[in-house]
Amino acid sequence: MRVKYKKHLTVALASILSVGMILPNATIVHAGGDTLPPRMGEQGYKGKSQPVYHGYRKQNILDWTPKSDEYYEFMRAEVPLQKRNEAFKPTQANPMLDQEVQSLLLTGDYGNEFFNPTIYNDQFAQYLFNFWQYVDYTASWHGVVTNPTPDSLFNPEGEWWEREYEFGVMNLPNPAYTNAAHKNGVKALGAIFFPRSEHTDDFIYKDENGRFPLADKFVEIAKYYNFDGYFVNAEEKLPASFMPVYEEFLRALTSQGIYVQVYASNLYGQENESKWGKIDYYNKNAKEFSNWIKNPTDETVAAHSLYMNPDPSKAMVDGSVETMKSLGLDPRNTVFNTFEAGQTGFSGMRGSLYNTYDENLVPRTGIASLGSSTVYEHLDEQLFGHSGPNKYTENRRGNPEYYKYIAARERAWYSGAANAPTYAEGKGTLDSADMTHDELLGAVLNATPDPVKTANDPNRGKPDEGKDNEGKEYKTWPGLAAFISERSVINGSNFNTNFNTGHGMQYFVDGQVSNDHEWANINIQDYLPTWQWRIDTEGTRLNVDYDYGKKYSEGHDYTQVGAYNGGSSLVVFGDLDATNFVNLYKTKMDIKKTSKLNITYNKPSATDASSVKVGLIFEDAPSKVEYVQIPSGANKTTKGWDEKNLNLSAYAGRSLAAFGLAFTPEKGAIKNYQFNVGEIKITDGTVAKPKAPTGLKIDKSFDTSEMYISWDLEDYSKVQKYNVYAKYDDGREVYLGGTYDDAFYIKSLYDPKGNVEIKVTAVGADGIEGKPAVVKKDFSKTVKNIETTEHEGSIFLSWNTPPIKHEKVKVDVSFNYSHDDVYSTTLEKATNSAEFEIPYTDGSTYTVRVSLLDAKGNVITYTDDTSVLKDNYSDVYEGVATMNGSYVKLSGPTSNDWWHLYASQNGKPITFKDGKSYATRGVDDLTNLKVGSTSGVIEVVLEDFSGNKSEPVKIPFGTPADK
Repeated sequence: MRVKYKKHLTVALASILSVGMILPNATIVHAGGDTLPPRMGEQGYKGKSQPVYHGYRKQNILDWTPKSDEYYEFMRAEVPLQKRNEAFKPTQANPMLDQEVQSLLLTGDYGNEFFNPTIYNDQFAQYLFNFWQYVDYTASWHGVVTNPTPDSLFNPEGEWWEREYEFGVMNLPNPAYTNAAHKNGVKALGAIFFPRSEHTDDFIYKDENGRFPLADKFVEIAKYYNFDGYFVNAEEKLPASFMPVYEEFLRALTSQGIYVQVYASNLYGQENESKWGKIDYYNKNAKEFSNWIKNPTDETVAAHSLYMNPDPSKAMVDGSVETMKSLGLDPRNTVFNTFEAGQTGFSGMRGSLYNTYDENLVPRTGIASLGSSTVYEHLDEQLFGHSGPNKYTENRRGNPEYYKYIAARERAWYSGAANAPTYAEGKGTLDSADMTHDELLGAVLNATPDPVKTANDPNRGKPDEGKDNEGKEYKTWPGLAAFISERSVINGSNFNTNFNTGHGMQYFVDGQVSNDHEWANINIQDYLPTWQWRIDTEGTRLNVDYDYGKKYSEGHDYTQVGAYNGGSSLVVFGDLDATNFVNLYKTKMDIKKTSKLNITYNKPSATDASSVKVGLIFEDAPSKVEYVQIPSGANKTTKGWDEKNLNLSAYAGRSLAAFGLAFTPEKGAIKNYQFNVGEIKITDGTVAKPKAPTGLKIDKSFDTSEMYISWDLEDYSKVQKYNVYAKYDDGREVYLGGTYDDAFYIKSLYDPKGNVEIKVTAVGADGIEGKPAVVKKDFSKTVKNIETTEHEGSIFLSWNTPPIKHEKVKVDVSFNYSHDDVYSTTLEKATNSAEFEIPYTDGSTYTVRVSLLDAKGNVITYTDDTSVLKDNYSDVYEGVATMNGSYVKLSGPTSNDWWHLYASQNGKPITFKDGKSYATRGVDDLTNLKVGSTSGVIEVVLEDFSGNKSEPVKIPFGTPADK
């Protein structure tokens, strides 16, 4: 089979593919929240060679090897899963809440990009998740198309039924999101979705050795890309006899260390064997699905947990709890009752979690949320009244001007905000019904997120009186803090944060703008405050927010100063009339004799009589806050950023359970107070300054000023991030990005003219940056303007040669993730063109490198470019036909090289959906081909995305073939 990556062709649109669970009687928003990709010329438009990931069909998985998987070198999550601290209840927002109650988010990442999802990009207005402290598992929930689906198939503004392309049955979690999850102690799951146009029985079968080939491949892929498991959307009616096989398949995953949560829609319990395999959306008692996990005689589990349908009655929750306990399992981590955020937003319908509570209002089961990225994705529908399909004219969620509303909605979603307005379709409802739209927008921004109030509300999550069953009207969503206790991974004796949320309108280094362009990269998100916002005061509550600088459209009146390092700082502002203690981080840190706390701050407001203290809470006295005052100057207007060091040796031997900052007006109320925090670090002086990275090299340097670079990866215990910079001839140094990885994609060097130094530094656990490794390229003396023309069996290349001394020109053609052979030729100096005979006409992507050589054959300079070979044929169909009742099922083509499938019997075409003469990949089902006999031959022809048709293949079916 030939691997092809073609995404540059023009084709037509037509049909439908659903990409999410559609439950009966749900209020469903059909479109409107999908990610609209930037168009050419817009901020964030995809780079020509930018790494993106894709979905996987069956044959992709069976054939998978790392080096054949497009952009595999950029798709590994390298941050190891960090261990969460044991619960320390005295510092919780509500000490009654139980950290054993686990939480799963089934959600998008930067958005829900179907085509070309990126791992980082130059676009601020993407969703950067800020609330890892309330999550134990995050599972990828947006369809991703399979290769080689052309980009031109995607009409971002089309109706949802116009999606005529194939979503993969399996998709990876975004590796950047996996890194951020792991940093915060959260497991990241990929998704296996049934049914697509491929079906459950296509994937779940044994080979001649009694193994499940697809299970082994799922394990191999997860372990290579370093994610933790899979969410299995089991939503296809199945024969009862198939369910034990399904169970065995899942056990083949979990027995190899892979976490599995399965959607409980197929009945499969201990006492309902006659109903096994049937779909039941209405029974939310885990007793009816418990064999998915184990039966009483099993020594091991199949799946680890169940994702239940929303709105269980109390009796159903009782049954779930009793069943898990009878199996020796903990319902708090095996049964996840759900809230379907993406369907109904803040309305509180689908579903109430109130029935999961015990008498102390502590959930008795785990909690899952489907589509909690609604705070980003459905901004336009819920807050601005957009309806219908996606429109670029209604894409506020993709506009930095409106991100302040997304941030406010996210805080209300997780921390809870009792005074947040209720609204739908751009209009206030219930208590906010009389608000104008401007008043509504203001109320969203001015809501007071308060996880303590949310977690301790005696009526939290309670339905309206007498309405405690599914399908009824519920009060608005109270906030996840009402159900889940906050978690932390901050431990040891070293900690550092710059309050960098992972995106910015600019990037700052030491308080100065290093890169003046937008960016988003959750790889480099800092540890964010555990409580957003937990403020203890007897006076007016100060406001807290992230300050992205003057280019950002903030929702409050304060002086924007931006970040110290990264894209954002923490800003505290408002009228200060009493002490405000802003609780920041839940920790378990060992304070030593050498421990110090360093704070970098900026005070743009007027010099006043305030004081700022660090408040420390220790495990041995959790009800007491012990204050250390920041040395003189914290009350004065600063000229930029100032830094102070606090000695913590007086607390040596104690365990720090939490800390924050206290702001006090020492001599009366202070109007318009503001204090920005750019960095806080706690260190014991033992972290060794990282050495310069080794092995730095430029792997590819493209004609577009994109670049691939790599280096040797140091252990995470020594290095926790790498920063990448470009230094130019004029002395400017520009920050290009960061990651914990051994490879990095540079999207732009910003039209480099002369010599550019690519510098990579390592950053330790205390935030200290080591010396750089450096590699150089002189762009004034390099090959430019490479142009390619593809013909059948050959390619013609031309380029501009710089006026520098050289003796030869070498041209290499290699293939990206497909063929292994390389074609090379060496030409006389000053040659500006070449032609290669290439034995492939299959649409493969290739890279051409033009190098200038000196007299000894050494490379003086080079430039790379990518293009796509001509495609003049389609692979033939390889598969089998089996009887499916009175119909025929064709197995999916093993080739990736197809778009349409034509079938005929005895010269008569077999028709498909809507009377079409062909089946469309990803749209039409191949399980019910209508034939005129119980045995015979079907002739199959494949057509690829270029319009090439394969030779016909005769496939027997029926009794003779089955024998």
